[in-house]
Amino acid sequence: MTKKEKVQRSLRAVFFTLAILWGATLNAREAKSTSTSSAGSVVVLDMKMAILPGTLSYLERAIAEAEEQGADLVVVQLDTPGGILQTSQKMIQVMFQSPVPVVVYVTPAGASATSAGVFITMAGHIAAMAPGTSIGAAHPVMGDGSDIQGDMRLKAEQMTVAMVKSITERRGRNAEWAEMAVKESASLTETEALEKKVIDIVASDLEDLLKQLAGKTVEVQGEQVTLKDYSGAVRIRSEMSLSDEVINVLANPNIAALLWLGATTGISLELYNPGSILPGVVGVICLILALAVSQIIPISQGAIALLIVGGLLIGAEFYIGSGILGIGGLVAIVLGSLYLVDTSQAPDLQVSLSIILPFALVFGGVLIFAARAALQARKQHRVTGTDGLIGQHAKVVQAISGSGKVFVNGETWNASTPSGVIPKGEMVEVVEVLDGLVLEVKPLDSN
Repeated sequence: MTKKEKVQRSLRAVFFTLAILWGATLNAREAKSTSTSSAGSVVVLDMKMAILPGTLSYLERAIAEAEEQGADLVVVQLDTPGGILQTSQKMIQVMFQSPVPVVVYVTPAGASATSAGVFITMAGHIAAMAPGTSIGAAHPVMGDGSDIQGDMRLKAEQMTVAMVKSITERRGRNAEWAEMAVKESASLTETEALEKKVIDIVASDLEDLLKQLAGKTVEVQGEQVTLKDYSGAVRIRSEMSLSDEVINVLANPNIAALLWLGATTGISLELYNPGSILPGVVGVICLILALAVSQIIPISQGAIALLIVGGLLIGAEFYIGSGILGIGGLVAIVLGSLYLVDTSQAPDLQVSLSIILPFALVFGGVLIFAARAALQARKQHRVTGTDGLIGQHAKVVQAISGSGKVFVNGETWNASTPSGVIPKGEMVEVVEVLDGLVLEVKPLDSN
């Protein structure tokens, strides 16, 4: 065998070996892909927050992501104090219409599904809780935590009971307890909730939950779907977008109240002192954001009226300076801020007195101080600024015949002259400031 043939044989052996290795790699990748596909995938989102419009958007996006990626189910890890009732209703509709099974899991230990969280949990295709968690207390309350009274209470209860009954009928859960949660603020631990058939599973962690799903049958868009063990499934974490987070921050009732306070203060200061720019710009920005927030959370029209009246009263204080109007305006602003949220629609959103009262007092105090200072400055100018008028040239704006009016240094003054009649439009010189703040003048051509 020649040297050339030996080289060719060696090269063929190398290429053959490389081909075998390449094929083995492809087979391994295919096997891994098949294994992953058979295990399935799960979209997981952490909903440790109040039920607000940004939360709704977060859920909608996670379900859309699950459908797009062909995920087997969505797991909502829930810990909430409640939120806006209207938003809760929309989230329930989203879960009812979801093309992918939605599992609501109250976790970790110490977490709770309170108020609107009860409805969200029970609306899931599968409801689960971790040890050490609780569910309940869905009774509608006022923004300050007190019970709603009279006809409004009955209306709120009936509306909430009707909603929770529709959920329990659709998901086959304990309707009697759900009604007690609304009317009597009943609450349960995870073991009690399982015994009373409020939930389906008690799971120590997410992996335990995914294992226990095996064999469970749920209805998804009218079809029966049997779940399996998803403990080995790929877990896709769905993160909340920045826009959703911003919406939830703005939907905070304390932020909303502060925006209205800022709008009232800034615009009042700008109206009194046009051209100062900064207060007006800040006030308008706060007003625009506050109006945007009113589209996110339910706002009480009565509270808005109180804020407007408060701003007008403090604005009037700039010109009258009695002190009573300023105090009345401050009280109106504080009350308007505290009762800003319409509690019949969002009983769980409360404006914190400990946060709002200091800010309201500061804003109101700034306005009252500015009003008193401005009024004092005007009076001071009237008294002490007169000496500087002597020798100034003024224009007659009302013919002087014994008495008339002149315009000097940007202001109109009463005037008199011993020089007979001075017609309108003539220029005069201020000779003296008489009692009653009347200017004695003489024609400019008079020596």
